[in-house]
Amino acid sequence: MLLRRAFLIAVIAILSSKLGISQASQPAAPEQGTAATPPPAAASQSPEQPQKELPPDTKAPAPKSSAKPESDSIPTSSVENSQPQVLKAGTEIRATLDTPLSTKTSRVGDRFTATVSAPVRGLIGNVIVPVGSKLNGQISDSDNERLADAIKDMGHLNLRFTDIQLPNGQDVPIDATLISVHNTKANPHSENRAAPAISANGGVAGSFGPPLRGLAVGNLAGGGYVLATNGKQVNLPAECGLRLRIDRNTTVP
Repeated sequence: MLLRRAFLIAVIAILSSKLGISQASQPAAPEQGTAATPPPAAASQSPEQPQKELPPDTKAPAPKSSAKPESDSIPTSSVENSQPQVLKAGTEIRATLDTPLSTKTSRVGDRFTATVSAPVRGLIGNVIVPVGSKLNGQISDSDNERLADAIKDMGHLNLRFTDIQLPNGQDVPIDATLISVHNTKANPHSENRAAPAISANGGVAGSFGPPLRGLAVGNLAGGGYVLATNGKQVNLPAECGLRLRIDRNTTVP
């Protein structure tokens, strides 16, 4: 009996030790009524921790520059307008005399002016000398001795043209030859004739009438001479038309 009892006690002790080890290896169950603590969320999914950089496919595009190209910042019209213009040799200028000239009252050295009555245009149609520009001249002696001897007993006026004064005040020196002198007054005796257009200075704008009677025009360097064919007096009335030809290329600023 003693041996049997000791054996039973040993078996119970062994079973008790195995049962204790098995219970210790299992996690303790949460107490009833207590919520289980969830595992901590991954750092990359926490809304409180900002991302250090955006994924490659979600980066914002680089801002575009709003500055205009340098070529658009410089107006081409100002560059073109700053270029000098050229009054070509052979260009014709039409002007009306501002004050009368006469062999009775005009003396060598006297100055006179005429007003440009038709615009002078360049090769591309741009106006180089506008209407209203002033043509400056002077009564002079002829440098040609043979010519001076030939006309010394005849009424004559030598006209020399020096420069054109533009409306902006600039003076442009010229070499010009007088071609002809014209009447700009309408003939009151002619019938069924439309009145010509009159410019602000009183002359016919852009068109002249026939040459003045009793006068001939000869060429001189830088101008010309007006010779009386009837009598010995030369009278050029105010507002008579003067046709000139430019003799050399002239730069107009």
